[in-house]
Amino acid sequence: MEHSTMEMPGFLWQGTQCTFVKSKDTNISYDGINPSCLLRLDEEGMFVMWQFNNQKEVHVLECSNLREATTGIQAKDIKGTNEMMTQRILTIFHGHEISNLVVVQFVLKSNEEAKVWADNITKVSYELKYRHLSPLSIMRKQWKRIYLPINNKGLIPVRRLVKSFTSDRNEKVVLQKLKTCGLIYGKKDEISQSEFSFEFYQKLYNKMCSRGDVENIFHEISHNDIIDIDALVEWMNDNQRDPRHNEILVPAFDRKQAANIIQKFEPSQRNIKNNCLSLEGFTLYLASDENPLIYFDKISLHADMEQPLSHYFINSSHNTYLTGFQIRGKSSVDIYRHILLSGCRCIELDCWDGKGELHGEPIITHGKAMCTDVLFKNVLVAIRDAAFVTSQYPVILSFETHCSKPLQHKMAMYCREIFGEMLLDRNLESHPLLPGQPLPSPHQLQRKILIKNKRLQPDVEKAQLEDLKSDSVTWGDDDVTDETLEEAHPELQSTKSCDDTKLNISSQSCMSDISVESNIEKGLLKPLVATKSNDSTKKSSIRKPVDGDVEADLMLVYYAYQKTSATNIHPSLSVLVNYCQSVKFPGFKKVQAESEKCCFHMSSFSENGGMNYIKSNAVNLTNYNKSQLSRIYPRGNRVDSSNYMPQIFWNVGCQLVSLNYQTSDLGMQLNLAKFEYNAACGYLLKPEALRQENKSFDCFAESTIDGVIAAQCGVKIISGQFVSTTSSFVEVDMYGLPNDTIRKEFRTSIVANNGLNTIYKSNEFLFRKVIYPDLAMLRFTLYDDGRQLIGQRVVPLNSLQTGYRYVPLRSPGGVPLDSTTLFVKINLKSYVPDNLLGELRDEDSVAMNGSCCLFQFLRGYHGNEEHNEQRFDKIEGECGTVKRRALVSALDAIHKEAIESMKQNHKTEMTELTSDQTKQWMAHSKQFNKNKQIPSAERERRVRELKSQSVKKFTDQRLKLSNKHGKQLEKLELDQKEVSTRINQQIDKLV
Repeated sequence: MEHSTMEMPGFLWQGTQCTFVKSKDTNISYDGINPSCLLRLDEEGMFVMWQFNNQKEVHVLECSNLREATTGIQAKDIKGTNEMMTQRILTIFHGHEISNLVVVQFVLKSNEEAKVWADNITKVSYELKYRHLSPLSIMRKQWKRIYLPINNKGLIPVRRLVKSFTSDRNEKVVLQKLKTCGLIYGKKDEISQSEFSFEFYQKLYNKMCSRGDVENIFHEISHNDIIDIDALVEWMNDNQRDPRHNEILVPAFDRKQAANIIQKFEPSQRNIKNNCLSLEGFTLYLASDENPLIYFDKISLHADMEQPLSHYFINSSHNTYLTGFQIRGKSSVDIYRHILLSGCRCIELDCWDGKGELHGEPIITHGKAMCTDVLFKNVLVAIRDAAFVTSQYPVILSFETHCSKPLQHKMAMYCREIFGEMLLDRNLESHPLLPGQPLPSPHQLQRKILIKNKRLQPDVEKAQLEDLKSDSVTWGDDDVTDETLEEAHPELQSTKSCDDTKLNISSQSCMSDISVESNIEKGLLKPLVATKSNDSTKKSSIRKPVDGDVEADLMLVYYAYQKTSATNIHPSLSVLVNYCQSVKFPGFKKVQAESEKCCFHMSSFSENGGMNYIKSNAVNLTNYNKSQLSRIYPRGNRVDSSNYMPQIFWNVGCQLVSLNYQTSDLGMQLNLAKFEYNAACGYLLKPEALRQENKSFDCFAESTIDGVIAAQCGVKIISGQFVSTTSSFVEVDMYGLPNDTIRKEFRTSIVANNGLNTIYKSNEFLFRKVIYPDLAMLRFTLYDDGRQLIGQRVVPLNSLQTGYRYVPLRSPGGVPLDSTTLFVKINLKSYVPDNLLGELRDEDSVAMNGSCCLFQFLRGYHGNEEHNEQRFDKIEGECGTVKRRALVSALDAIHKEAIESMKQNHKTEMTELTSDQTKQWMAHSKQFNKNKQIPSAERERRVRELKSQSVKKFTDQRLKLSNKHGKQLEKLELDQKEVSTRINQQIDKLV
């Protein structure tokens, strides 16, 4: 069985004695106020478990549902905890939605022990291999989910086992299958762990979920109920190998690889000795890690991380502090940690002057939107603690600064004090802030925090720093140090010195928002709204209490983003900004001038503004994004925190496409799936066409792109396992360039009555031409018959493997579902243009093109022409195979195109018929309404009668047309089979 333990301290598996903290968030029953318990991880790192002393019952949390484990958060229900005790409290956040997490807390014996537990649980929670389990590993996890949480008698309730299989079956059926496996139990009985082994569960699983679909595939390959090694090799090369791979660089499957598969998965020693594979072994292979959906090397850190920042897509969040709506929403410190741990690298902080109890402190809130407040310094502590736990690459803090200058100075001091060496407070010597100088790379900026904000003009900033140093101007309670001046402008030399400002920031004062209620919740402050003012520092801008409900309604109508001034910036904050200097977009003409191109300048666009530029200047915007950063944020009226489609802006190379993480809608699902790769580090290298300075790229391209081989993708949905409902259907969509995006077109029919293994009788869904595969993403969605989402999965096309594969589904928030998978057939190949078949019929042309193509590829790959010449003879010998595959592929493409063309014509005819029927109905109805001599009641009766007659007539017309289309399509497929047979014979002679 394919499972392994992670390298962790041994006491995590053995367990640690600690105290469980009572919480309203959990519904766990136990004796005592805060009882002692044994806390441990299971051996494979899949579950966190605890068991109360003197009790046999075991409670579990699934590690894939954990968002974070941390220390330093005060327990809600332990009064009088001091800072020292708080550091011993282990807090675990878990749940499917990042904005709605449940908290479990334990008090450990020492700070060090709590820290080790927190670090290792967080490590397990974000272990990438647990997010990409094979169906066999998922089955083992499902078994553990039943096996581990024993009750107070130390037994496993049969009811729990029955419940895992009763998605659509009668409980009596499950109990009957238990008897056939050797266990005679009723639903109210209990099983010992010794009886419920994984082998027993696997046997029960196979009896409950009969796989006729896999059996059919097996019988197509097998002879006398076994697959011999040669048949297995042929099947693997025909089905499981991407035909686009070069046969020299990526060799075909051979007997040695097939023998390894037989050795690993075949249960019969006799078959292993005879190099044969049985149905059971074949079924195990398809569900194993040896047959993954995606290329595992794409999950690990594989991209070149030494290119300029502008060459990467960067995982970004909008209004990070909010856990709900944009108006009257709750702000949170915790969510900053959770989002950073998930791989996000650009987070937003809206900074305002604190009022009331928070007077004199910068706060983070959605200004003028009646959201709750969190302290700026508390957020910085959370960022410091979580910034580089799961990714070492730079974090960008997008400041929206609305604070008065004294508090801006305080913000700058907090940044220096809390972040320390993490803060990039000056540019790198290798990358000065000069026009034409490219941005540094993520590798050069590892473990650095960058501030994105407006910056003063250099001469203004220099003068203001000099004024601060000479005390001729007082901005706030603290002075700027000599060190600040020297760091910002080395040419300014001075002998005057003063001590660094030290800020009182204790762990106790920076406790999480779960332990401190907001002022509004306490009733200390009423909902506030700003009055109009041109100066953010004047007293007239102090927010006044108003009626909350009335104001909320007004805000929905008049809500707009607040603008910040490029001149109203404190110099001590200004000097912290380097490679992310926010500027108003100057227009493409000015940006295109090399003398004006400052790569460290970046602009932000609302989704509407960005869309307008894409419609009118897509090529120019793409070129801008090759050297400079751009940030996209949701339009102001998305008060429900919904998200736009990020794919639109990725298509033109926008790096910081900021989304509302608290909303798990389609936009967020695409974002989570995209940034799951490259070790989920938050940085993805953009495709080459979006980076090359000397080439132009148009996202609206309809033909193939220079240097890019278009792809063709076919998807056949075969079956679904544990779909958790009696009736379901599957949709498959493609997202990419505008001409690659196909939505709501491909779906299976609704299938009922078998939720454990639903067979979807659908044809192959063909995405005939994918112009830019490196930007395309394939989305699988499983719905019930009421169109409620059961599960979804988004996979980048360049990570997808061809062949028979399982697609493990996820929740809308990206958490792997318990056991829900789809079994599919993926067919990937290069797109063949319509006019290519004639060229391929010429034998000499095929041989020459095939040889030259492979030779050219090898020359580029090895860079050694003499070395490649030695392989040329071998390549020519393989051209016969290349020709045959190319010809067959081209013929197949022509046939599929003809079918698609006919379907499109049928669709057009049906649309035209519907349109004609609508016009007829409107014309007849209009005639009745015009005739004023007919009484109103009589006119309405005639209209109803006409409608009834028309509906029947129109339905009959559509049915006849549909039957006609069906016969035409059937005839075309029969004709194509005859043509294929005839042409295949000619191809054999030609090759």
